[in-house]
Amino acid sequence: MNTDTTQSTAIWWCHSTATRRTVETAIPPREETGSQISARLLEVIAHADFEVLPDLYAFGPLTEGVTPRKDALACVRDGGAWSQLVPVDDGATPTAFRIFSFHFDPAFDATGFVGWLHSHLARSTDTGHIVVCGRSARGATDHVRGGIFDYWGCPAPAADRVIAEVRALIERGRRPRRPHVGADGGCLLCEAATGTPRLPLVAASAGAVGVLSVGEPSAAGHCVFFPRRHTPNLHDLDDAELTEIFSLVKRVAIALALDQYNVLQNNGARASQTVFHAHVHLVPKPTAATGLMVQPGLAAVDQTGLLEVMARLRQGP
Repeated sequence: MNTDTTQSTAIWWCHSTATRRTVETAIPPREETGSQISARLLEVIAHADFEVLPDLYAFGPLTEGVTPRKDALACVRDGGAWSQLVPVDDGATPTAFRIFSFHFDPAFDATGFVGWLHSHLARSTDTGHIVVCGRSARGATDHVRGGIFDYWGCPAPAADRVIAEVRALIERGRRPRRPHVGADGGCLLCEAATGTPRLPLVAASAGAVGVLSVGEPSAAGHCVFFPRRHTPNLHDLDDAELTEIFSLVKRVAIALALDQYNVLQNNGARASQTVFHAHVHLVPKPTAATGLMVQPGLAAVDQTGLLEVMARLRQGP
């Protein structure tokens, strides 16, 4: 990275989920579900130029007023003290980092990329990261690619598993998206009521079915349960159907000897429903890094007046 601020800007995060990025044009605010954000950013990482730098890097002191080394990736200030991130020969150097980079395709919206990837890598590899973000002028002699870029650093001992996880995300992003319809073009779950290669049957009753999610599992043992009758929402089901569905969930959870797991049910596109046949997910949680990642919203919520509504419900019609 060129430290000439006329060529590029850099922001440094350490163990941060902050998301700040200089963009070519303003992007209007929009409403996205978690699954939509993940799908968009998987496309971003799949289309970015990814490179692992050959050297290890570490911070070294930089005297104020002295020009940084030409091979420095970044300069960081802490009060009156400056440091520069430069290659090191000794892998045993304390806090040595393996560095990898992304140069982003401007055709894809990378908003939120830093926070998304940091959160995923922190959970899946149990290690922290450092990130330098910037933008360089296109066509400059030492910035052939130009545009928006990130340099990421992970502790050298964790480099193999971190980079393997990044490559797995890139491969996942390159896979064609599966449409949420059945092979015959109809409802995916109506067609799966007798089992399909993508959703093989694991449990059934007179009014409900359970299938193994082979095509898009969130964890080993991820199953989906739904009524045989086509209806879009949980509140459209009758009590007998609800009883059968959750009886199957219980039966499979016991058969799999699950100790910790999530039971998830979405209603409506804003709630991340993508198959509009009411269904329930059973997702095992064998480790903190696998299964569902549940994160509540941070906006303040006002419950004023709801107790009165609930009181009327308790009184009945």
